[in-house]
Amino acid sequence: MISLSSILAVLFLILGLILSLYGVWTWSDPMYEKSLGWNLNLVWGGVVFFVGVLFGIGNRIFARFPKEPNL
Repeated sequence: MISLSSILAVLFLILGLILSLYGVWTWSDPMYEKSLGWNLNLVWGGVVFFVGVLFGIGNRIFARFPKEPNL
């Protein structure tokens, strides 16, 4: 059975990758002057991708220790 954390991990990884790629693609765009020169697409893409990695690691750890049935 697919757990919610594995679905969230994949979604966060995909969204983080899309944001990061867009940030790299628009690296020298003048729109970043409004944000004090910070490439926020790249920064938040990295943060979202890292959260997806954490969800994936948590899913792997949780799957390693099966839940005991309540008797």
